[in-house]
Amino acid sequence: MRPTASLFAKILTWFFLNMVLVAAALIVFFIFQQDINLQALLGRQGVDRIRATGMLIVHDLNQAPQKTWPDILARHAAVHQVDFAVLFHNGRLYSSFDEKVPGKVRMKARELLPRRPPKGQMMRQELMGGPQHRSTRRRHIEPDIRHQNQSPREKRFIRPEGYGTNPYFRMRTRHPTRYWAGLRIPLSPDSTRPIEAAMLLTVSDTFTGNGFFFDPLPWIIVTLVVLLISVILWIPMVRHITRPLSRMTHATEKIAEGNFNVTIHEPRRDEIGRLAKAINHMTSRLSALVKGQKRFLGDVAHELGSPLARLQMGLGALEQRVQAESKERVRNVIEDVDHLSKLVSELLAFSRADIKSSTVKLKSVTLLSLVQTAVERERTLSNEIMIDINADIRVHASAELLTRALSNLIRNAIKYAASYGSIEVIANKNKDKVVIEVRDQGPGVPQDQIDQLFEPFFRPQSSRDRDSGGVGLGLAIVKTCVETCKGTVSAANLDPNGFVVTITLNAKD
Repeated sequence: MRPTASLFAKILTWFFLNMVLVAAALIVFFIFQQDINLQALLGRQGVDRIRATGMLIVHDLNQAPQKTWPDILARHAAVHQVDFAVLFHNGRLYSSFDEKVPGKVRMKARELLPRRPPKGQMMRQELMGGPQHRSTRRRHIEPDIRHQNQSPREKRFIRPEGYGTNPYFRMRTRHPTRYWAGLRIPLSPDSTRPIEAAMLLTVSDTFTGNGFFFDPLPWIIVTLVVLLISVILWIPMVRHITRPLSRMTHATEKIAEGNFNVTIHEPRRDEIGRLAKAINHMTSRLSALVKGQKRFLGDVAHELGSPLARLQMGLGALEQRVQAESKERVRNVIEDVDHLSKLVSELLAFSRADIKSSTVKLKSVTLLSLVQTAVERERTLSNEIMIDINADIRVHASAELLTRALSNLIRNAIKYAASYGSIEVIANKNKDKVVIEVRDQGPGVPQDQIDQLFEPFFRPQSSRDRDSGGVGLGLAIVKTCVETCKGTVSAANLDPNGFVVTITLNAKD
């Protein structure tokens, strides 16, 4: 087998193809989002939302007296489902909540707040973080060109202390856990005083902050796209592996049931194709071995039949001529020969039932008459056998094989359960199937041995003696006869006691 045809190579190739497609999808995502960097993906949308909300809050606060600022912040907090607070450099605080602002949050806010506001038209843009949107190169070059003719005092007020840093921060505090975001805003404490810098604090109990801190939607979309690509890519590969395995599992289940007329067609050169060929080879070998074994048993039984018959006749004659003290020994020998003769007959019946299965012709037969024949054949004076079968029920089977199977079941029931109560033979028609049950009221069979009852030469431990047990071929013959009639057979213990063997055959109108 070539390495490229192996299943491992296919799965590995498919995995790398999946990675390539996912990488291509991410590249396309970043190409169409050229203005988004990693920091923007994690928090830029939140920053923009805080900045937009901050402008509305600044407008409302500048239009109202300071004593109403907590109410205004509370109104915005109710709308956006987060809390707001305004903190000045001198420590004045206006908030929509009663909780104290932690010391490290206050310290961080003061670091970003200037000690005095800038003058001129650049004031609001600087306070709201406008220069932060410029490119790095312009931030380093433009101030030198624009202000080269201004005095040192003017230059100091354009970018005073604290304005060279990012006017936005995020942090988390514990006990209790809170998430904080701060944005520098311009506010006027009253109409008589100039605008000064303040820090707008946004507070939330969650990491996302209702979209103010982190918006998971873009990442959810990207994740779903990646998963969709992976699912679409892997479904054909998974089906390429599981469908032939399912077919082979179904075939091996049939083989385990004794049906060797199974062929798997998998024209592949990987491990699954090799497995299919191995199963086909195993099936043909098992079929040949089983048929050869049964043919051998049939030949041996046939060859032993005539000598045993002559031996029985000779022993019968000998019994009449020996002296009284020797007759008991002769009877013991006759019993042994009779037991051996029954064993040979069972072997012959078992082998013929399977060997002739391919030539058996099935036809419509009346079930009740076959059951009555089997019951009359096995009935004794001390046994009560009840029949509950509609006379109109007909099945598609071989009369000879089905009668033999029913006879064996009734014989077993009489042998093992006649002393416990009556034996019942029941049949019901269910759509296109006929279900036949042979029930007794005996002790049943150990539950762990039920699956082995129909195997040749198997006998439960409780019946491994000459007086109560057979040779272990009765139920094997039943299974062979029923399957030759295109039916199924199973056994089960009844509750609280009893045993039932169920035969299912095709109904015939």
